[in-house]
Amino acid sequence: MTAQDFLCQFPFFSREGCKRASRSEIGRWLEAGAIQMNAEQVSRTEPMDFPLISIVLFPKGKRITLL
Repeated sequence: MTAQDFLCQFPFFSREGCKRASRSEIGRWLEAGAIQMNAEQVSRTEPMDFPLISIVLFPKGKRITLL
């Protein structure tokens, strides 16, 4: 399972309204560094073979969202 596959299981919502974030949008967030796992940036194709401790969404934004 890749990082993108793992994140697509969760109900992220787009900043543009109440639409559910698409698979490609989550992939763009990963590539742009907008999602960090275990305090590290991951690529969309990186395998999820590590224990997941934290996920941070938009770490450089005004509000940091922790999952």
